[in-house]
Amino acid sequence: MPKIKIKGLNFFTVFLLILALMFTFTVYRRVEEEESNTLYLISVKGAVSGGMADFLERGLKEAEDRKAEAVVIELNTFGGLVDAMAEIADLITGSRLPVYIYIRGRAISAGAYIALSGQKLVMAPDAVIGASQPRTLEGQEVPAKEMAAMKKMFRAAAEARAERTGVELDPLVAEAMVDPEVEIEGVVARGELLVLTANTALELGYADLIADNREVALSMLGLDELTLVQLRQTPAEGLVRFLTDPYVSPFLLSIGFAALFIELFTAGFGVAGILGFTCLGLYFGARLFSGLAGVEVVLLFALGIILLAVEAFLIPGFGVAGILGLASIAGSIVLSYTTSSQGLLSLGMAISWTAFLTAVAFQYLRKSRVFDRLVLQTSLSAEEGYSSGPLYDNYLGRTGTTISPLRPAGRMEFEDGERLDVVSEGSYIPAGKKVKVMKTEGRRIVVREFTENDKE
Repeated sequence: MPKIKIKGLNFFTVFLLILALMFTFTVYRRVEEEESNTLYLISVKGAVSGGMADFLERGLKEAEDRKAEAVVIELNTFGGLVDAMAEIADLITGSRLPVYIYIRGRAISAGAYIALSGQKLVMAPDAVIGASQPRTLEGQEVPAKEMAAMKKMFRAAAEARAERTGVELDPLVAEAMVDPEVEIEGVVARGELLVLTANTALELGYADLIADNREVALSMLGLDELTLVQLRQTPAEGLVRFLTDPYVSPFLLSIGFAALFIELFTAGFGVAGILGFTCLGLYFGARLFSGLAGVEVVLLFALGIILLAVEAFLIPGFGVAGILGLASIAGSIVLSYTTSSQGLLSLGMAISWTAFLTAVAFQYLRKSRVFDRLVLQTSLSAEEGYSSGPLYDNYLGRTGTTISPLRPAGRMEFEDGERLDVVSEGSYIPAGKKVKVMKTEGRRIVVREFTENDKE
């Protein structure tokens, strides 16, 4: 009996195709049935940052794609960045699914605004919400213009909640969370920042329910019969969220710059250089992946590094390339923040910490044997029995060639092949340059780059 073929396929191959299609149809149908009865739970805790916004965006999108019935955000935060707060609130209000908020512990500062954005708000008995006065990174009060804008944002969120839930509430309560000058009789006195407990929030219409735990909250919301899917952060998301934390980012900059600064005064490329580039790579990489910075910011920083390298290794002294390099690096840092004020404050913090860490590092290294390998140490005192006599006076006026960069310390070789440790007058001198011995200070030989004026 001849084999049955369909357009080049034999019977057995066609049978396998039909079997695969049947299994595929059954699996997808089962998945759709399961997904239509799911509830997504997203636990959010810690500082409100760009990483948190990315995590919530992924969770809400996944819930929509899988046709979940609803999303519950379990919130516990002391607040964070205003721009991330606004982004998260927009994600919640813009979701096609009903999003409920359960305050498990605290919804302080930016967390209060996020909480007011949900379809319904459930609070644990010991939970609190409020204390949302905006502050600068230094902890100072913001200008009146920014305070007014924040009050309007909270008022709008309260009015939207009232319209969404049909509950009458006083929008001044939301403003009192932001501005201590707002007074509400029987609720908060002038000069006090409003923080609502669960019972008070329920009385004022700012909370819908009080639940002892998550299971009770889901039951009270009528969601306990749904299949619970708990979304967890991936390790990469957790790392990005940590690295973009407003308290962590400036220290990454500080450590990175301090390490690179120390590397400039050491021979070769070692641990300090690796640490510096790693910290700066983590800083810009995290902000790139979280969407806080674009590729152009990273390219601007790379341009700054290249210009500084050109200044250090190709051009003597410090001139236009060095200035442009520093300006590019500073600009990239400022542009990696959503506001220039935040960027300038972080840059200032990074510079001050860089100076401190560098000073501490050199103070420690100066007392250790490691420093002898990094910086020339040939100065000897008379108190120790040494003389600054004519040990090296015979080298005055002699010329030779640098066999290592002088930063300012390094080595040179005379025409007769003799090699010595020397130090420049202060400027950087690359390897392979002709230099002249200008003076000796005991065993310390000071040189400068040979010029036409040095010819006899």
